[in-house]
Amino acid sequence: MLVSRLSKFSVCLLAIVGFARLSAFCQSDEPKVVRYNGKVSQQIVMTRDSPIIDHATGKRISYETYDNMLKRSPGQYKTQPIFDKYGKASSFEIIKKSQLYIQQDGSVMNNPDLMPEVGEPIAPFVMRGLDGREYDSERLRGKYILLGFWVRYEKPLYTLASTKVISAFIDESKRKGIEIISLGTTLNTEEECLEAIPKRNCGFIPVPESYGFNHRYKISETPYFILVDRKGIVKAMAPHTEFSKISELVLR
Repeated sequence: MLVSRLSKFSVCLLAIVGFARLSAFCQSDEPKVVRYNGKVSQQIVMTRDSPIIDHATGKRISYETYDNMLKRSPGQYKTQPIFDKYGKASSFEIIKKSQLYIQQDGSVMNNPDLMPEVGEPIAPFVMRGLDGREYDSERLRGKYILLGFWVRYEKPLYTLASTKVISAFIDESKRKGIEIISLGTTLNTEEECLEAIPKRNCGFIPVPESYGFNHRYKISETPYFILVDRKGIVKAMAPHTEFSKISELVLR
């Protein structure tokens, strides 16, 4: 059913950028998380029927037009998935390579300039947690939301030390009467999550097979956190090494 050399392809990105910055800002009273400097590779399938957008015009194009663009300018374009509010690659876009963060090995890094911004509404999401519940950002208005973006729930990033600061923040907020819905994305399957997540409080509800949200929000560091206020506005953002930017906020 796949009809061309590009109808099936892999999307690769670097999970972390700014290695020196991550270590330089690590505060002494916070656990020092080992940096993840590997690549994350996902295979995503595109077919003739997949919606394709020309990034330059923002308009949908036919598969034939898309194929002709590739043939006329070989090596100048790259096809990448567009992730919807469910964290799924529901469409694709063709974009000039000059507009992408492309590494020497051909992998694509998320552009940090396209990340959510403090003071702006968070792009909508619908996540299904390991608890079986659906978490719709539109229906969560009136509550704080903490989004944690992970690669996998495993060492060296996922440890007791790395989750303790999260659970402490959630628990302390709860004692003050502030409810925070805390969710964590991952590549892990449901079965892997059940095996990896300990009985202790890790500070968030795992969302199996949800790494597409890391793409949707252009997250290029991991673990990374976004705090959303009761009105759906981004209140704070921080990598794990600067989690105090979130935990020290006075929430009302």
